[in-house]
Amino acid sequence: MASIYIKEHNSTGLKYLGYTTKDPHTYIGSGLYWSKHLLKHGNDVTTKILFESNNKSEIKEKGLYYSNLYDVVNSNEFANLVEETGQGGITCKPG
Repeated sequence: MASIYIKEHNSTGLKYLGYTTKDPHTYIGSGLYWSKHLLKHGNDVTTKILFESNNKSEIKEKGLYYSNLYDVVNSNEFANLVEETGQGGITCKPG
């Protein structure tokens, strides 16, 4: 089962929209900015599951939906550098 989730750092309030096929409550996320933030401030986070599915196209659709809904790339509230598409592996803006 794949999950789209939001993690929120309990001390700083920074959020991260992510995707995983692992346990979303123990998986910390792979975003570059998010990972650096956790190294500096610790892994004291709350995880909220937004969507779960085994269907890759549904995961991509919901990832893009939530990316746009929260404007995660442009929002100072989120650590995301790119939209969440359920592809994994992208940790910085292309180009």
